[in-house]
Amino acid sequence: MALKELTEKEFDEALKNKNHGVVEFSAPWCNACKITEPILEDLSKSFQSLFFAKVDVAKCPGLASRMGVMSLPNILFLNGGSVKDQVIGATTKKTLEEKLQKIAK
Repeated sequence: MALKELTEKEFDEALKNKNHGVVEFSAPWCNACKITEPILEDLSKSFQSLFFAKVDVAKCPGLASRMGVMSLPNILFLNGGSVKDQVIGATTKKTLEEKLQKIAK
């Protein structure tokens, strides 16, 4: 399942609705993002109660700036409408799974 691509308005709506989940800030040219995105897609099957999405920094540079995104991928873990954790750069499935378990409670 592909990650839903969010606009800035949709991202703000997800925070307002106090969604629990993960948002990957990425870009089509980012090789590390190409590694991480399929891992998140796979994890979305195991964590169906969570919200999985991505933001293209080229399409939403203001949002990326507002969220302090300086390197890609930048994965934000949302819990109750606020950012509780993040991972910058490519990482393992195990690391992402452990972080998702913390917000899935």
